Amino acid sequence: MRVAFNRQALKALAGLQPARRTQIRDAIGHVAADVRAPNNNLRPLAGVPDGYRLRVGQWRVSFTVAADTLEVFEIAARGSAYRW
Repeated sequence: MRVAFNRQALKALAGLQPARRTQIRDAIGHVAADVRAPNNNLRPLAGVPDGYRLRVGQWRVSFTVAADTLEVFEIAARGSAYRW
């Protein structure tokens, strides 16, 4: 599955420490390999069609799944996530 990041998500990812950035990229890659696989850190997002959130430590990754693309639209700390 192809992974696409919007501008806001790329900016947030670039501002993270290298170790945390790698951890988040690995988690996204793991989900992209098989979205349907069981994952305790993956939950559906209310109000976002085909939207999910991925928990990576204190960080949240919000994304949508469409056809063969996983589009990441938000990477935020736990306290500031889901505030659109």
